[in-house]
Amino acid sequence: MTRLTVALSGDCMATRGALITSDPAALELHEVLRAADFSLTNLEVVPDAGRGHPVHNAASGGCLIADPGVLDEITAAGFTVLGCANNHALDLGVEGVLGTVDLLNTRRVPFAGIGADLTAARRPVYVDRPGGSLALISCSATFLPGQEAAAPSPDLPGRPGLNPLRHSATLRVTPAQLDALREIDGETGLRARRAEARTLLGFDPAMPAPDRLTLFGTRFQAADTPGFTTTCDPKDLDGIARWVTEARRRADLVVVSVHSHEPGPTPDTPGEFLRDFAHRMIDEGADVVVGHGPHLLRGVELYRGKPVFYSLGNIVSQIELADRVPAEDYAKLAPGDQRTPGRYFDELSAHGRRFFAPHRQYWQSLVPVLTFDDGILVHARLHPVDLGFGEPVHRRGRPRAADPAEAKDILTGFARLAEPYGVTVTTDDTGTGELLLAPADPTDPR
Repeated sequence: MTRLTVALSGDCMATRGALITSDPAALELHEVLRAADFSLTNLEVVPDAGRGHPVHNAASGGCLIADPGVLDEITAAGFTVLGCANNHALDLGVEGVLGTVDLLNTRRVPFAGIGADLTAARRPVYVDRPGGSLALISCSATFLPGQEAAAPSPDLPGRPGLNPLRHSATLRVTPAQLDALREIDGETGLRARRAEARTLLGFDPAMPAPDRLTLFGTRFQAADTPGFTTTCDPKDLDGIARWVTEARRRADLVVVSVHSHEPGPTPDTPGEFLRDFAHRMIDEGADVVVGHGPHLLRGVELYRGKPVFYSLGNIVSQIELADRVPAEDYAKLAPGDQRTPGRYFDELSAHGRRFFAPHRQYWQSLVPVLTFDDGILVHARLHPVDLGFGEPVHRRGRPRAADPAEAKDILTGFARLAEPYGVTVTTDDTGTGELLLAPADPTDPR
């Protein structure tokens, strides 16, 4: 029998050192990460290799750039496999992402999700251990236009970037509401300004059909009941699925990592497209789908007996300790203010009253450790993680095993998030929890 263990985590935003402190609770978590055959995290920081330039209006506000030494700190903390596709991967542009690739390759750190072109960004990374192998595919639904990797043409090379999971949003409106929008379109002069497009294309691009309208960058669809929904881009869905199918043939375990800030009806729920994506990946052969992005925990689903963690929050958060701040971010400070990194982040958070500092959930997380026997999930242990809510900025953000009271709070909240998916989270006296697993899917070929 082949037994393999996988430790999962969310966003790793390391900008300083000693991610594992001398605190016994931190050492306890360190041992959990080191004991697993594979320990995964999402690298959401650009290690500055002296290449590239700051990207204007980096997604989610400001660049997240650090010294290349953070990669050594991350591996020293126990992480052995990195997903790199996220909305900060190109904070130093395409040259910056190529610099990240070079730094990781030089250090022989397995990674996925970024590359010199679309194929390089999409393909899995394979990691071999004495007991077996793991394939990781990493993608992101949150990014700025042009940050997605592109394929080469017969005439030009491809574009470096991240593995994209594009998606679209549609607002469903009643026919009467659609008529009102058409009236706004006509009476404000917007329709008249599309005359050139209508002449060149032969149709109005904002009105592809009688029951649809694209206005103010938003798609509207006539429906009986108003609502809002999101759907995956079919080409990206098929493109990522193709590599999952490939990985299924070539590794004992297949993990898909997806970065998505996009919410569903509430901040605790994922966008509708993300659930469709996760199900498709498992249908194609993934053993686990692990999400991150919103910087808080979301629920877990067992689809065909395979876990889908919709967000594991953060495992390291040292955003406010970053020392590389672009001029455009400094410009957000009041004129005449002293421009230093510490002052910038202090002003950004209104001295700890906004941004992430005052939100306890941001500083709570989980590390699930999954045990597979011959590719079948047989155990899912949940390790609650405390990132130091309320501590000084230079101390918080480093992970440690949560104390009993904090662990209970984290697991109780996670159990509530899992309920809508029909998943039961149990707790025990050790301060950890478990997922109550369903019987294996009899249609699974393994």
